[in-house]
Amino acid sequence: MSNPVWLWTIDQRLSGWSANLAFQGPRSEDAGPCWSFGRYGRTETALSDGRLVRIGGEYEDWYDPDFYIYNDVIVTDGAGQTEIFGYSEDAFPPTDFHTATLVEDLIFVIGNLSYPENRQQRAQLLTLDTNGYRFERVAASGDTPPWLYKHSAEYSGHGRILVRGGLMIHPHWSISVENIDDWQFDLGSHSWYRLTRRAWPRFIFRRADRNPNHLYDMRRLGRLQMSRGRWDDLRARLSSDLGTEPRLDLVEKLYRPAVPHEVVLQGKDEFRVQRLSVDGVTVRYDEGRHDVTITVEGTLPIDIVEHLRTDLLKKLVEIEGAAFDCMPLLSD
Repeated sequence: MSNPVWLWTIDQRLSGWSANLAFQGPRSEDAGPCWSFGRYGRTETALSDGRLVRIGGEYEDWYDPDFYIYNDVIVTDGAGQTEIFGYSEDAFPPTDFHTATLVEDLIFVIGNLSYPENRQQRAQLLTLDTNGYRFERVAASGDTPPWLYKHSAEYSGHGRILVRGGLMIHPHWSISVENIDDWQFDLGSHSWYRLTRRAWPRFIFRRADRNPNHLYDMRRLGRLQMSRGRWDDLRARLSSDLGTEPRLDLVEKLYRPAVPHEVVLQGKDEFRVQRLSVDGVTVRYDEGRHDVTITVEGTLPIDIVEHLRTDLLKKLVEIEGAAFDCMPLLSD
């Protein structure tokens, strides 16, 4: 594909918003998304001859007028010359938050978030030939992971790719959930193998009305890291939303159940994640805008697990003044 505007946008490292501003283009709400070089969930693979192969990615989120998930490949050679390769969606669907693993002349493209209507029951698996930039779908057998994205993949040698972490969308779940197992793809047999089957108790808590929770703003209020005027405005808004004064005292004790435990220090790159050690087993709380998840990373007595579940459920109901659903997440 030869498009001088796109090539200039790549050279200037511009996002869709910045490119449209530079050209004083039409409103994206009217004309559609502006092509963007700046993206999230794109992979960049360096080849031994100096080429850099960039695959797919998305720009912005669904609510932004420039939101778009790309199905192209951008290749820059060692001399700085760039080519853009475009594909039909049958050959290469819109793909983001995948992994790209180089094995000899092939890049194995594993996983994808994509648009909701494009998602399947099993993880996407394609290869890109670095000689002719042709995509091929891989017909895999075995225990294929569910639809997977934001994971990691590495070539472990002996013709195998190890896949860990990330998020999965399962046909039995209405939300994305953490992938807690390890998977392996055998390049010779084109077979998937599930290496672990961690039967960790997991529960996700969401407001029954599916509205966002107020935990983030309550924590901001408790930290007092704003001017008095902004603090008063935030407190007034929360009081109005909740119908009562914010229960900051209960928010501070949200992840402190009445069972013997030790608090595990939070990792420096983690956000809204708290861990406890209960009888030597890590209990992890992941706090989001719409949900809170408990993951028991091991085996605890059933009564302890039930206490962790009901303790959190009761506190969330009291904090929000709203009904909550608690859904167990069971590995297949």
